[in-house]
Amino acid sequence: MLVNPLTDKLIVIPGTRFLEDPLGLQGAYIVDYREPWRHWTVQWILAPVPGRHLGGIRAKVIAHKGFVSFINQRDLEVTLGHGKPDSWCGWLGQNYVSPSSPDWYGICCDEEDLRDDLFEHECRLRQQYSGYGWLPSGLEITRRIHLEEGNDVEELQTLLWDMNPDTRQYPDPQLDTVQRRWARVERRKMKWEQLP
Repeated sequence: MLVNPLTDKLIVIPGTRFLEDPLGLQGAYIVDYREPWRHWTVQWILAPVPGRHLGGIRAKVIAHKGFVSFINQRDLEVTLGHGKPDSWCGWLGQNYVSPSSPDWYGICCDEEDLRDDLFEHECRLRQQYSGYGWLPSGLEITRRIHLEEGNDVEELQTLLWDMNPDTRQYPDPQLDTVQRRWARVERRKMKWEQLP
């Protein structure tokens, strides 16, 4: 077990879900059991998303071709050898599963994960534009995303405004409203094997 997310104190960077102490995992190399030709490196460890089926911390990972994705704590523990398939996972209250199990999620992401990734991009832009006081409308980011096994996309996002549309306050650096500040302009399918 890496950490017990139910009892251990997780210190989160204020305003984010990124953990201050990444448990010594930043830069760790992991293998995707279902697509072993992909080389993944852990970038961040994030706090659990409330209400998520598996719970636990998450790792944001990046592949050698620039794709980002995430892996849940249960599957990360198996991947790193901290948990063994069919043995008891105490913090989860059920057994670990193997990569061949239909219950294995592995390296994939959903909209909550993508919100955290988008927020990280925005935080970097806030550092870059720190002299302005707010982010100028029309900024664009392109990101490569590994959604699930065999499903890779490249996505273009543009900043609509750096303002909370409900309160009209700006700048709006909050995680929970980040997807209302940005709009997906395009998402196109990518073929991993055709990329350099």
